[in-house]
Amino acid sequence: MINRKYYIIFIPLIFFGTFFLKAQNKEQSNLILGYAEVQELSFHIYEPRLKVKATISNLNEVKNKYPEQLMQSILSASNQKWVNYNTLNGEKDKQEQSHFDRIKSMDKNKNYFELHHKLTFNLGDIPTSIIKFFFYQENEEPLSASYVMQKVEGRWQRTSHVSLSTLSIIVMRMKSEILEGIILGSSDDPNIVSIRDRVTINESLDLKKLEQEFVSWYDPVIDQKKINLYKDPMTW
Repeated sequence: MINRKYYIIFIPLIFFGTFFLKAQNKEQSNLILGYAEVQELSFHIYEPRLKVKATISNLNEVKNKYPEQLMQSILSASNQKWVNYNTLNGEKDKQEQSHFDRIKSMDKNKNYFELHHKLTFNLGDIPTSIIKFFFYQENEEPLSASYVMQKVEGRWQRTSHVSLSTLSIIVMRMKSEILEGIILGSSDDPNIVSIRDRVTINESLDLKKLEQEFVSWYDPVIDQKKINLYKDPMTW
């Protein structure tokens, strides 16, 4: 008999300052930070959904040349040294031995990440990605999450960058087609056009307005209509 497996993913909720995204075409747009530095931005939907399994057996096999490789390495990490390698300031992300025992014993075909979409840009001169995914666990409901990753010292590493915490929650909760339409201006759907108009200034996406739009679905009263239109019902 296989015991039930549990895995907890913590995502910090911290608000951040305003910066802007200016759409140019269906595949890429510009990221305009508050200090007027313009960077390229891209949005990718995984079609079909990409399943990532814990098939890396040891740290020596880890490459982390791409965000997707880092996702696989995170799920496969079976010791603290490996966690540290995957994580900026990894020594602060201490895991109990029981966590590593679960990683080693879990059924890899029944416990895996399913990637839905990826937002990629440069924060200053640092390549940065946010990936929305679901963690499928044996005998449990799928858990929605998002990871912020940056390419530092030649490899992708997971980070909890304070300025991106709220954006990571938005990336996780919104439907892929809604977020694509907002960021890239690629949709004629009136509901997507409507939300895009509310969060843009002079054709530029204002992330502070996007944050305010997102919060307004829940406060001061719950706007169930907007939640149904824009939020992925599978996310928490």
